[in-house]
Amino acid sequence: MQDRFGAMSLGESQYNFKTDVGLIFGRQRKDRQYVLRTTIHSLSVWKTRNPGVSTSPFKLKNMNIQKDAAVIDKEVWVFNINGTVSQDIVASVKLASQYYKVSPSVILSDIYAKNLNVDRENDMSNQSLIRANKDLYSNICKTIIQAARQLGISSEINFYVFSRNDNNKIPGEDLHEALTDGGAKHTKTDQYRYKVVAGSNDNSEFITQMTNFHMASMKA
Repeated sequence: MQDRFGAMSLGESQYNFKTDVGLIFGRQRKDRQYVLRTTIHSLSVWKTRNPGVSTSPFKLKNMNIQKDAAVIDKEVWVFNINGTVSQDIVASVKLASQYYKVSPSVILSDIYAKNLNVDRENDMSNQSLIRANKDLYSNICKTIIQAARQLGISSEINFYVFSRNDNNKIPGEDLHEALTDGGAKHTKTDQYRYKVVAGSNDNSEFITQMTNFHMASMKA
């Protein structure tokens, strides 16, 4: 039987700058047949921020999940998902796995995030922002592990993060410390850097930059 590769992303915003979930270490790629993308925004807000993007909302019978979901360019998007709330992760994975008719472990095997930052970042001092972002990444790891337990997933999960080592909002060393504090068994950084588009939390600014690529491995 052909291997079935899935992936999930956290904190999506602009469709045109969505996270590359096919990339793996060493400039290699995986063909992802089953992709789940999640965003903190509601469906209506997301559509306002992404005018002209065609969405196909759907609901699944016999699933009492109060989250909006849509198919966009053959991928499942689930809205109003907070990456630090295990119930949100569980709900989105259940929706995607039911839609694709695959095991939740296929979706939750590889998780991607790009330059996540806490809200109100402009109101914080540099050190306060670093501490807050460390807490954010640590809590995301804890949430992933909790969600995996609730879904009965015992296989290893990889959490990939696009973030520059010299990121003044969370330097590489602090990032790895946060991932480990959150329950990651191993963390490492790819030897290569990659070109990505990063945006501010309010979508007011976007820059293209070369960034480092990190991975944390964990199990429930």
